[in-house]
Amino acid sequence: MRLFLALFLALGLALAQENVVAQVGPEAITKEAFELRYGLFIKSALGQLGLPDTEETRALLAQYRAPYLEALAEERALLLRAQREGLFPKEEEVEARVRELRGAFPSEEAFLEALRGAGLPDLPTYRTLLREALALEALEARYRARLQVSPAALRFLYHLNPPRRPALACARHILVPTLEEAKDLLNRLERGASFAELAQAHSQDPGSAPQGGALGCEARGAYVPAFDQALWALRPGEVSAPVRTEFGYHLILLERLLPAGRVPLEEVAEELKAPILDRAWERLSRALIRPYPIQIFPERL
Repeated sequence: MRLFLALFLALGLALAQENVVAQVGPEAITKEAFELRYGLFIKSALGQLGLPDTEETRALLAQYRAPYLEALAEERALLLRAQREGLFPKEEEVEARVRELRGAFPSEEAFLEALRGAGLPDLPTYRTLLREALALEALEARYRARLQVSPAALRFLYHLNPPRRPALACARHILVPTLEEAKDLLNRLERGASFAELAQAHSQDPGSAPQGGALGCEARGAYVPAFDQALWALRPGEVSAPVRTEFGYHLILLERLLPAGRVPLEEVAEELKAPILDRAWERLSRALIRPYPIQIFPERL
């Protein structure tokens, strides 16, 4: 009887070990937990690639199972670090996020159906993943705030390969459906009306109207030919005659021209910093997880 019990316990232990695909410090990642997260990853990847979610397309991505297991184990180690630093969100914060998402659906059933469609089996699973995601965000934010790029390093990078730009036209426009409306607005502008205020009140362009018709600064060729030609024929401060395009009739205000040349450092500083800070965070995150030994068992997938 004792021999049978020992064999039974040994078999149970072997089966349990076979179900563990990674060990991260004191925590085990089971095959079921991996399959859930890998399924979410595959759904997202296929969606971004514009491919259908079929057995065939999933087979094409099978090579990513082992690398994803390694990434998942490192994420679990970061979560252990976040837990140690008290960065997991409170239940009230998680529930507030859940309520916010639920409010975007007409019913509870529609909400749960959307979760299932995304690959999440139930609401508790979503809560768990949301809580972990918020903890990881908090951990990264805490340490990224401590990362700095020195002004000297930034200037060195800038002068190593100074970014250049073409001439840019900074403009506003008002879009209306008829020539009569365009002429009426042009008359009002000539009598001193504010271009931005007329754009907010009358422009049919939903993207620029709330900003007073502001289009930003663009290079030659950024717009449809008729609009582009009229814009680049203006002098700063001038408003065009009504310009017809496939969208309707435009009044165009050229606010200023930025000449071609080197982009000032202050305009590209954040862009130059971003990859440096990303690499620094990657190295730092590896240091943060060093106290949590990682063992992965890809052969058990």
